Amino acid sequence: MELARTNLRASNTNTALGQLWLVVNPLLLAGVYFLLVSVLRGGTGGDDVFPKIAAGLFLFFYASGTIQSCATSVTNAGSLILNMNFPKMLLIFSNVYLNFRRFIPTLGVYLVIHIIWQLPWTWHMLLLPVAILLATLVSIGLGAIMATSQVYFRDTAQFLPYFIRIWLYLSPVLYTAEEFLAGPIGARVGELIQVNPMFAVLGIWADALHGILSPWHYFAIAVVWGLGLAIGGVLFFISREREFAVRL
Repeated sequence: MELARTNLRASNTNTALGQLWLVVNPLLLAGVYFLLVSVLRGGTGGDDVFPKIAAGLFLFFYASGTIQSCATSVTNAGSLILNMNFPKMLLIFSNVYLNFRRFIPTLGVYLVIHIIWQLPWTWHMLLLPVAILLATLVSIGLGAIMATSQVYFRDTAQFLPYFIRIWLYLSPVLYTAEEFLAGPIGARVGELIQVNPMFAVLGIWADALHGILSPWHYFAIAVVWGLGLAIGGVLFFISREREFAVRL
């Protein structure tokens, strides 16, 4: 937690302008994607298109941002690793906590959007923490795998932005999960698109925000991916951490 606070101070996210940028950046992207999607749809899609896109981007950026920061967590902490003996997994948890702190302000912004667009308040919104937890588990697992890969292949972090951009377009962020499956990509790959680790998580997230209970298989897929990646990624990371000091 102290390492995360230090990184927050270093990136100015503990200041008013720093916190504002955490909100303005995804809002601007949401506005850009909203215009793009509106043009592609010809103005159709309902009055709640912008809240859907904003909510999806906020959660997706939390997960992808966590993975990206975890990817370089070990290589950036080379001096710390060489001079101290500590569980290296703490570096991953520190970056998860750091990105969660950055994610919190966006929840307040979405709350304002939810009120302005007069979206429903239902008991299904109690599932929002479940979606956040599942997204966190996916991030921990993939972050640990990327961090380990970065130690052995230093170009991993350079490749990640391209992977994440493709991942964004293969996830129900700009569209709902149902619209995505009925769209051109969904028509080509069919139900196989649901093997995307974030597909079911984002589906649960969007449905809960709009007063809908997601199908049971969304929860099953999300839990399997979340627990599988978290356990597998952590075990993979721990199995290699003794070699980190030699390769840094």
